[in-house]
Amino acid sequence: MPLKSGNYNLTANSGKLCVYTYKEGFLSAVAHDLLIEATNFIVNLNVPTAGSNSASVQAEIQANSLKVICAMKDGQRQPDTLKDKDKADIDEATSKDVLHPAKYPTINFRSTGIQENEGVCRVKGDLTLHGVTRPLEFDVKTTIGSDLKGKVAILQKDFGVKPYKALLGTLKVKNEVDIAFELSLS
Repeated sequence: MPLKSGNYNLTANSGKLCVYTYKEGFLSAVAHDLLIEATNFIVNLNVPTAGSNSASVQAEIQANSLKVICAMKDGQRQPDTLKDKDKADIDEATSKDVLHPAKYPTINFRSTGIQENEGVCRVKGDLTLHGVTRPLEFDVKTTIGSDLKGKVAILQKDFGVKPYKALLGTLKVKNEVDIAFELSLS
């Protein structure tokens, strides 16, 4: 279903914007895949009366707002696996060793083109992360014209981000992470 025309300012109150990280390395059996949520973001979506193909989107995520929600195992949430202290330690390591929000406070996306076809919008644009801007494409599905859902994989190293590692590299986060969102326009 096509998107309803209008200007939308979406925030964490409008839905979820999450990052999924995956473990690897010799000691990965003792580590966890993680679900991380952006708690402070704004997505500005403009859908003119001409329709989705004329739409534009801009997003800004505060880099220091990424917070661990829970561990994941085989794609399923494991809410009781990590204690609050574990989550806080991971958040601190992500800030200090990976994202460097004091130097790179925001993560930004700006669309350069949107093509809608049978309820799926192909979004092309530029993602700026860790001071590096690169092109990005992903699909957004719409349901009942008011909900948006999508997922895109990025490679951290493409943006100058060194994936987290510990214990001399025997435990590390994979280079590829998934960014997923579910937002409601209503």
